[in-house]
Amino acid sequence: MATYKISFIGYGNMAKAIAASFAADKNIVGVYAYDILPFTSDGKVCPVKTAQEAIDNGDYIFISVKPQSASAALSGLDFSGKIIISIMAGMDADSVRKLCYGSDKLVRVMPNLCARVGKSVNAYSVYGLDEKEKCAVEEFLACFGMPSEIDDKFFDVITGLTGSSPAYSFRYAKALTQCGIDNGLTFEQSKNLVLYCVAGCMDVLASCGSLDEMQTTIDNVCSKGGTTIEGIRVLDADGFDGTVISAVNAAITRSRELGKK
Repeated sequence: MATYKISFIGYGNMAKAIAASFAADKNIVGVYAYDILPFTSDGKVCPVKTAQEAIDNGDYIFISVKPQSASAALSGLDFSGKIIISIMAGMDADSVRKLCYGSDKLVRVMPNLCARVGKSVNAYSVYGLDEKEKCAVEEFLACFGMPSEIDDKFFDVITGLTGSSPAYSFRYAKALTQCGIDNGLTFEQSKNLVLYCVAGCMDVLASCGSLDEMQTTIDNVCSKGGTTIEGIRVLDADGFDGTVISAVNAAITRSRELGKK
């Protein structure tokens, strides 16, 4: 049975969520992390003192620093013989390769914060890996969500669509919860009702095969002269669909801007 050691350069919120998921994978026998800010071990990783030490200890190296800090964080490091997994937004494969001296084996991944509960969308592309190495990467990604291989040209779109959109979904659920509180429910009552309802709605939509079917599902809730249609009219008047699409497109644009820096 093949075993692997994984290291992180940069140990922020996303890296911590990913690292926590590896505890259940018996093939992963060591997880190491380096961050410019000292941190106390959470029992999921072994802290190391330098970025090079993290590289030397791992077989697969997650690059999880902010893209704006990548040049300074990776300068002078030797990645020879290592497989690089970059989760940096806006950094294309060529840019990452130039910063990671010594390795031409790269995986580019766009996860999201739902990695905390093992339900991240993990869109990825591979460069220079053999089939065995690629299978190992898919195994890692499946630990904290759904792996989905994509063409590199779509990474900016994925960044906005599934990388950033959890914040918008959280915001929607928070607003619904606030409405329940405003109308007399406790926070726990409102939150539990809202989250169960939202999760159920996603399960219903999973069976839809087209945008038309999704619209039909919406229409089925909106009885003529009823309560729901009144709420839909407010959403339409305030440009709900257009606002959501504009928010995602703004994130896509920002990802493209980051890639040019």
